[in-house]
Amino acid sequence: MLFLCVHSLFVTFASDHTIAGEAASGIFVRFNRYQLVLAGIALIGSFLWRISSGRSAVTGLFFCFGLASFAAIIAAHVTTHLEGMRLAYQTHTPQFVRLHGFSMLLYLWEVVVLFFSGLLLPYLIQRIAQDQVRGFRVQGSGFRKVKSDE
Repeated sequence: MLFLCVHSLFVTFASDHTIAGEAASGIFVRFNRYQLVLAGIALIGSFLWRISSGRSAVTGLFFCFGLASFAAIIAAHVTTHLEGMRLAYQTHTPQFVRLHGFSMLLYLWEVVVLFFSGLLLPYLIQRIAQDQVRGFRVQGSGFRKVKSDE
């Protein structure tokens, strides 16, 4: 969605890229704050899920969230530099172009990693639900039969 919104700005304001750049900059600054908060929530949530479920497969989800969070932190740092260069009217310099390309790769990396995390989630939920239906609960590295009320 972020990519579509920013692209739309540059299409809408094709005759004045300065206005589009100012608006896009504001979007990215706010988005970076938003995604860093969500990254923290995702990391804490997946860590707690791993502890409570005992499923080692949840570690994979935590790892994916960690990779995406690392990219988000770097992207926020790069965006800060890009914003400073924009304010200094250095948007046509080779360094700005290089940093802009790098930031685009970081955002793409986040999308890909989070996409695979989204594919992993239903599998994890299904496996844990199946274990509960069978009357088993994961305990540490093994399974333990739970007494049924029947």
